[in-house]
Amino acid sequence: MLTKVNKMSKALPASPVKNKILHAPKMLFAKTRTSKQALILFTRLPIAGKTKTRLIPYLGKKGARDIHLALLQDFAKLYRNFHRREKEVKLFLFFSSATANEVVEGAFDPGKKESTKEQEGRKEESKEERKEGSKEDIKKDIAEMKMLRNLFPDAEFVSQEGENIFLKMKNAFLYTFQEGYSFSYLVGADIPFLSEDSFCKVFSAGRSGKNVLGESLDGGYYGIGLQSRVKSSELDKIFSLGKKRDDCKVNPEQNRLMKPECAKREKQEQEADIFEYTKTALYATRFPLLLLKKRRDIDDREDIAAYRQLIPYNKALQDSFIGREILRQAKISIIIPCYKEGDTLSNMEEQLRPYKKQAEILFADGGENHFSGEYRVVPCPKGRAKQMNTVAKVASGDILFFLHCDSILPKGFLEEIREALRKTPVACFGIRFSPSTPLMMICSFISNHRVYDRKVMFGDQGIFLGRELFFQMGGFPDIPLMEDYQFSLNLKSRGIPMGLCKKRLITSERRFSGSFFHKLLIMWKMNRLRARYRKGEDINALAKEYRDIR
Repeated sequence: MLTKVNKMSKALPASPVKNKILHAPKMLFAKTRTSKQALILFTRLPIAGKTKTRLIPYLGKKGARDIHLALLQDFAKLYRNFHRREKEVKLFLFFSSATANEVVEGAFDPGKKESTKEQEGRKEESKEERKEGSKEDIKKDIAEMKMLRNLFPDAEFVSQEGENIFLKMKNAFLYTFQEGYSFSYLVGADIPFLSEDSFCKVFSAGRSGKNVLGESLDGGYYGIGLQSRVKSSELDKIFSLGKKRDDCKVNPEQNRLMKPECAKREKQEQEADIFEYTKTALYATRFPLLLLKKRRDIDDREDIAAYRQLIPYNKALQDSFIGREILRQAKISIIIPCYKEGDTLSNMEEQLRPYKKQAEILFADGGENHFSGEYRVVPCPKGRAKQMNTVAKVASGDILFFLHCDSILPKGFLEEIREALRKTPVACFGIRFSPSTPLMMICSFISNHRVYDRKVMFGDQGIFLGRELFFQMGGFPDIPLMEDYQFSLNLKSRGIPMGLCKKRLITSERRFSGSFFHKLLIMWKMNRLRARYRKGEDINALAKEYRDIR
């Protein structure tokens, strides 16, 4: 998001670019107007702890950095495809780094040709700036710059200059205008769903003499395109909001005394008027304005959650770097309802031990269980629906996986869950019974086929879905029996697709004990109970007929 940078890097010392800006005449161009167009990518270097800082409390420093890198990888792929169609558009990558000159010196191969601006800027580097970054910081910056050079081999790299984000953007436009570009479009890399067609639309508008502005969902803007013929006073007006925002900071004592909720509300109000202010300033120029489709950037946890919910419904997002990265980092909470489990409980604890660091494991204790003490146990009122809903509220995972205690998990089940949720918003595992008799093989085939045929999942298959969808559905219905069945019917009534994993979860046949005919009788009875429930019979009366084996 271009308009919401929390930490500004210090401006570089005087450079040829800045000198040109300071002495720019009223009409910005000294050079003859050309048909050249520039695409400006505004970004920080993807360094852990220094980028996507609002995601750090949620994903950690490396996780936030990996989100930024995935966005840059998608942008690089987009630009390569777009450049095949619009070969006249030149990419400029304006990066933010406190050690900009050291980074350029270390990241560019001696044999690689640099722009005149880059060479002159490095020559004028001051000794004081060299002391600003530690050797370790410079090392990291150089490594990330080299990575960016590989991602964007045809781009011209320029360090951002200015006291705030608005002045940095203004100076980026001035830089390209001085280079003879007639139209420049500045965009951030944190917007999924940018496309070749949208870029073609922007630069077509640029050729026809229009300015361009794209609104972001939070009231700022994600992209702005300007004609080089805008007047100097108009350019000042477009980016003068930065000065107004800086003026709000002149009374630090007042800011210190302001309540946190008031300060947050004031910040939101300042951000909300950015798009409207800029739009008004652009309409005041003599150029027509093209307004682009409103889009959502990725800045905080809510943004990640919103895009995660979109992934199953959008093929482009499924195949994108950012879509895969969002799911890779999604935290999974495993919720196991327990009641009088005995040895089954110790078996479950043992098989989950290798996954303690990879997932959040929560036992929903309905009573009369004996836990080892190495897992988190949440006391709950008895009743499977009550137990699962209670623990879901305290779980911190992005994905909720409801697992019966008598289950045996397949290898790689966490990756299987993430892969399944890339294609459907809710899914379950296929099941096999242990021991696997011919009758139970038929039963498992029917259960697995039921997911595709009738859109019904049962709890012993291990149901999993995003936490947002779970709570949107109201959780499991608080009924004494068939809460999983009704939950599936609720999903089906809303047209929410379900998926079935390729890997199989092994479940106990403890409910189907006895002879062949006795097992068959139990299956028939359970089928009749579901049929009577569908016809509207009282669930509490049906629950009394259901055999509790514990």
